[in-house]
Amino acid sequence: MGCLQSKQEDKSGSMGSMTAIGRTERMIQHRQNPPSKQGSNSNEATNDLKNQLKQSIRDRASDNASASGSSLKNPDLDATGRLMPGEVASRRETSVKTHFTTIMDGKITIEYAVCSQRGYYPDDPHKPNQDSFSITNNFTSIPDDSFFGVYDGHGPVGEHFAQYTKHNLPSLLAKYVQQERVKAHKARNALLPKDKQFPFNPKLFPMLESKSYELASKRAHEDCNQKMIDTQPLVNLSGSTAITAGFHNGQAIISCVGDSRAILGYKEEDTQKIIAVPLSQDQTPWRKDERERIKRAGGRVMTIDEMEGKSSINSKEMKKDEDRKLGEDNFIDEEGDPPRVWLSDKKLPGTSFTRSLGDQIANTVGVFAEPEFFSKTITDEDAILVLASDGVFEFLQNQEIIDICAKSANPVEACSAVVDAAYNKWLEYENRTDDITAIIMFFRHGEDGK
Repeated sequence: MGCLQSKQEDKSGSMGSMTAIGRTERMIQHRQNPPSKQGSNSNEATNDLKNQLKQSIRDRASDNASASGSSLKNPDLDATGRLMPGEVASRRETSVKTHFTTIMDGKITIEYAVCSQRGYYPDDPHKPNQDSFSITNNFTSIPDDSFFGVYDGHGPVGEHFAQYTKHNLPSLLAKYVQQERVKAHKARNALLPKDKQFPFNPKLFPMLESKSYELASKRAHEDCNQKMIDTQPLVNLSGSTAITAGFHNGQAIISCVGDSRAILGYKEEDTQKIIAVPLSQDQTPWRKDERERIKRAGGRVMTIDEMEGKSSINSKEMKKDEDRKLGEDNFIDEEGDPPRVWLSDKKLPGTSFTRSLGDQIANTVGVFAEPEFFSKTITDEDAILVLASDGVFEFLQNQEIIDICAKSANPVEACSAVVDAAYNKWLEYENRTDDITAIIMFFRHGEDGK
């Protein structure tokens, strides 16, 4: 979620005359004849961008028809217009077993699993899952290092940008982590006499403090964002958020760009109750600091109703000085019309987040890819870590999610239970469901991982 169509769904999802070219062909044409960055602000380009959301639905239908040789069958629905159980199951990708890795010289075992549920949009029934994820063990060839990420695409071809992030952000981070370790190696040797210096051997390079890892992560996100803008078609209104956890030198380094979220299940020593602790804070116009930053960059912050003149700027949705820190506050937007980012003179781009990867138009008014971080040393009290797209958190509070995990026997069971709960909550409020993706980790402490 997070892009304009989440409030204003397209109404032209029929196959039509099938004259629209497919998205694959459209993307190839874009590569061959990319628009200039200057031209992206012209009236002609703006009018074209306004039609991208509608065109993406026609293109998707055309692609599917071409692939199947005939019109693609719409999903089976029940009498209320909701997906039948079989359809729900067919849209789910989930771990069939628990996977394992270790940190802190094998003293802690991380058991993990992932589940991703493709959403359903009645006016775009064949919309693909725009969420993606990546899991890399032995990260940068360090046995006890791992990297986990959830990427939530948005816009006409958001799935492409989530996949781009999946395939590029980890390798970019690996490059910058290695560079920071080389710098640390040189700095250490500079303090030693020549006969005591360490050889240039990556296995002997110093491990990083959290600040150096965070610097590497910042560079990786910004580099990934710039490469998207420079090379990827349809980047004007498409992009991805990212929530990641890097495990390095006994630390967990959380990097957040957008409105996906990380929460920790922390076991209280006295009560043994597992408490939800937010490790990220949603970057949205609900936050006063982010809202003011967007305004300084020349953007407007308004809900869709406000943009259409249906309510005042300082409406009940967001008071002028209101500061809601989603991820920390127990707030659920039941009305579904959040404050959004717009150009000063156009009804674009309408993003409900203030940081992302891609989104070239939004970049011009302050929506950027610089992450916010939370870093900590893993302790005996750390029990559960959840990384998830905003589809999980739209209607579930942090503690609800941790409680579901704590009642589960393993991460596979926890993933399915969390995604089921989020999916059912969506249907209590809306006739559609967003894409829902969660990576869930259980920490097993002790030499034997128990």
